[in-house]
Parts: sequence; structure tokens; C-alpha cells
Amino acid sequence: MHARKTSRAVSPSKQSGPAVWECLPAIFPRPGARTLEMDLQELEEIVGRVDQNRMTLAIYRGLLGDDPWRDTVRHLAAYMESSSAVIVIRPSTRSDLGFLVCQPQNPDVEHAYRSHFWTLDPFLELPIGRVMTINDHLGMDNWLASDFYQQFMGQGGPIHGLGVNIVSTNGTVCRIRMYRMPSQPAFTEHDKRRLNDLLEHFNQALNLATRIELQVTQTELYEDALDRLHISVIVLDENQQVLRCNHMAKSILNDSDGLKWAGNGVEAYYRNERRLLDDLIHSAGPTAQVMSISRASGKRKLGLVVRSIPLREESEGKCRPAWVIFVCDPDAQTTAPREIMRQVFEFTPAEANLAMELANGLSLDEAAELLGIRRNTARTHLRAIFAKAGVTRQAELVRLVLNGVVGLSSPSPSPAG
Repeated sequence: MHARKTSRAVSPSKQSGPAVWECLPAIFPRPGARTLEMDLQELEEIVGRVDQNRMTLAIYRGLLGDDPWRDTVRHLAAYMESSSAVIVIRPSTRSDLGFLVCQPQNPDVEHAYRSHFWTLDPFLELPIGRVMTINDHLGMDNWLASDFYQQFMGQGGPIHGLGVNIVSTNGTVCRIRMYRMPSQPAFTEHDKRRLNDLLEHFNQALNLATRIELQVTQTELYEDALDRLHISVIVLDENQQVLRCNHMAKSILNDSDGLKWAGNGVEAYYRNERRLLDDLIHSAGPTAQVMSISRASGKRKLGLVVRSIPLREESEGKCRPAWVIFVCDPDAQTTAPREIMRQVFEFTPAEANLAMELANGLSLDEAAELLGIRRNTARTHLRAIFAKAGVTRQAELVRLVLNGVVGLSSPSPSPAG
């Protein structure tokens, strides 16, 4: 599971029913367009017959897909024999569109509901943990007369609904809804019990989703920080296949400059160094092993630090992180933005430019020539830089910039490929 950016919801406005519906794709099959039986039959052809065991599996498996919860809601519609199903993971608010998945999938209608129609939905606030039908909560006459039904569902839309609200461990109210068309039977007490039997699994899956999201976010933050510090990280499994690497590592491997891809593994570019690297990896323990790797580009050698990752006692031992390789590129250029440097040290633009070039390893004369300024001007800037940064030597300035500014900069864009 990767982390998602939230979108700002638009303010709801009163719109006439026909005008709204005419500009929206149908979220539910319309009578006469295709029979409901054909829809359910096609859904069954996609997911197969769904019993309680398969439904339970789909709840947890849905967390791991590229489109989280999409497979779960598809199975839920089939399991409950519904024309449609909706899982609201994060409810919409006036400042956040939230997140939900629907079956059948229709991004336009999902967006329409999240941005406006949720404010009209009368089948929204249910007692926590209590499975209810629309008739239980509203009464059929109130449902059919509601603005939500008239404007969003439309005449001939689903009239039978079943739903439940559950609360995740972080306090978010998540909603599960199912609907049936007029040609289908109403939801029964048996249907309520079937959905109720799934609630503990949905609760547990929501808790797992929260933990997965936290771990993914932490990993991305750590990798971004290492990218900003120009440290490449490659994590290998027990078969020396790459499990994960950050953007800096991908760039080096894609360029085949020192290290290169070998299938889904890594190897040294030069044949005579491949065995040395392989031996280093196999001999690495918790204490780091170090070597340097030659580069075809002629740049200075890459520095490699390799250490093993201890096997966790509860791990099954397969496809697990077994080694980590840290790669240092001595020719990597500092990318700390001038604006951050100016704000941190109160440098002028000219002082920030000079400090950046010095941090990249240039001498004062070389930096002055590159920036097109006289040496005396550069020396004047340098004195001001030293005073503002509280240092007295160029080496101290470089260390201060690398340690205090580079880590605050934005990560470089992901390399192609």
C-alpha cells in the first residue's frame, strides 16, 4: 500500500434532479438497458461463486492490491447478491473528498458522491456496529421521496439497501453499503446475519490497513531522507534478489556505472570485481564490510558498506530482508536549494550560491570563476558566510551545509525506469 493525497471537496449546491442525473453516468444498471440477472452473472464469472470463506479471504487480500479494497467490494457484491456495493474507508467532509470504492466501478459517479451527494444521503448515520436496512432506518416512503434518491439514484434505481457503520482503532467511521434493484428481493434478517458475521474481519482489516499505511509512509520518508543525503540503499533477500532500493540506488543501477542490474539482483560492472562483491555479501555479518567499486564512467569509485540483517525469530525466512548495501557516490552533487540555505543561515542570494559551490567541493577560486565574480568579491562573501554560519574554516562550512541543509531539501525526482 502506497500513501494518497487528499483532495478538497467542493461546496454542495442545490441542483434539480433530472439535470444532475442527466450529466452523470449511471452508477446502477437501469431497467431496460440490461437485465440485473446478466449483471450478477457477469460478476460471478469474474470472481466465481463467493462463499463465506472466500469473502473473508477477499477482505484481507484486498488490502494488498494495487487498488486497495477494490477486489473486496467486488466480492462483497457477489456474496450479498447485490446490484451494487460500497465501502467507505474515509468519509467525505467539506474539506476532504475522502476515499471509497464501489461495485460496479464508476470513477465519475464515485467523485460525484464524494464531492456533493454525500451531503444529501439519508442512509448515512447508522448506529455503530448495527446492521440495518433502509426500511429499518428511514422507511421506504422516506427513502423514495428523499432528494438523494431523486437526484442521485433516479427513478428506477435501487430501492433496497443494507448497511452498517464500523469504527477503526483511530476513530474513523467506515461505512459498508449494499443495494438491490426493484426486481430483486428486499434484504432479509438472514442477509443481516451474513453481513454481521463479516464485521470482525472488516474491523481487523481496517486495523491492518492502518499499520500498513504507517509502515509504508515511514519507509518512504526514510528513503527520501537518504536520497537527499545522496546515500543509496539496496535491500537484498536471502537469494540476493533486490527487495527494495531508493531512488539514488535505482539511478546508479540503471546507469550501470559501477553497479548494475543482474536480473533482479545486482552485480559489479567489471567482471573481476563481481566475485569480490559476492564474497563480501556472503561474509557480511552484523558488523559492516566495506569495499570500493570501479566505475565505467571514470568517476571516482563507489564506496560500498554491506551488512547482514538478522533473521527475526518469528519470520518464515523466505523473501525476507537478508542484506543491506549502502552506496556512497563521492561525486554526487549537493542539491540543497538556495532558498532553504538563505532562510537557515540568512545568507544573501550571492552568499548562498557561493556556499553551495564550496559545499560541492570547489575551491574559492574555482567557485568564483564558475559564478563569474572576482576573487576579492568571493572572499568578501566568504567572510560574511563564515560570520553568519558561525564557522571559521571552509571545511566546517561544508560540514554544516551537508548536515544542516541538505537533509531539509526536497527529494530529487524519481529516475526514469
